[in-house]
Amino acid sequence: MLDDFKDNKFYEYACNLKKYFHAYIFEVSDIDSTYPLILAFAKMIICKNHLTNNKQCDCNICHLIDENYYNDLKVIEPDGKQIRKEQIKQLQNDFSLKSANDTNQVYIIKEAEKMNDSASNSLLKFIEEPASNIYAILITTSRDSLLPTIISRCQTIELNLTNKLTYIEEDYQNNLKFLKLLQKEKENTLAYLKSSYFSIYQTREDVLKSFKILEIILDKEINRRNNIISDFAYYNLLANELKNFSLEELIFYLNKIINYHDKLIKNPYLNLILFMDRLVIEISREGIK
Repeated sequence: MLDDFKDNKFYEYACNLKKYFHAYIFEVSDIDSTYPLILAFAKMIICKNHLTNNKQCDCNICHLIDENYYNDLKVIEPDGKQIRKEQIKQLQNDFSLKSANDTNQVYIIKEAEKMNDSASNSLLKFIEEPASNIYAILITTSRDSLLPTIISRCQTIELNLTNKLTYIEEDYQNNLKFLKLLQKEKENTLAYLKSSYFSIYQTREDVLKSFKILEIILDKEINRRNNIISDFAYYNLLANELKNFSLEELIFYLNKIINYHDKLIKNPYLNLILFMDRLVIEISREGIK
């Protein structure tokens, strides 16, 4: 059970959950080493005993899960080099009926970044309209390889990451300034883009870096407010600088940043000035009122 992983920071978070999110993304550095912890979490969602704190569960359900025979836990892995649409459709068909054991149903997708476009779109439809007792766990070594719309509908948890890019405090300060101006000044932030932003982020690679930092800032602050704490040196900085942002605003901004980051990756020849102008105008006009 989960007690086997008390040394991991995720343990305390999982034990204190009062309700489960309907979908999770676990971003890991190594799937094989972290899978036992993720499976223990899945067992916690399914098993009605929900035993932790040195209490071992020897119920038949947990035994069947350990033996890979429990019908309400499905594990999907790549078929060759891809996860295919047919695998997602079969999953949907398997979970179309109520649990025969009257428990929650959980599906785990290993190497979720290997879903092809058809599989990703099928999964998105499944996640968008979740049944109350069906929970998704996506495991990936590269969250950025997933559809932004899938990411936006999942709770992201970084687990044992050792290969993440790191940035200095100045990087965070620059992008926090941009976010705060955007919230306060709306379309007037266009002047800041021309006077300051593009003096720092001059190339496409620079803007991609900025977007990645913005994603980290927003994702970390959202997780902090949901009591998901990982190793991060700038939590106090974010808490202070983003104190006037509501959780709803943070999620809205994160979704926009992920969407525009994806657009910039797919379109290498975009005019950066017009591209950032569109971002500012769209956020200003569609923002949380």
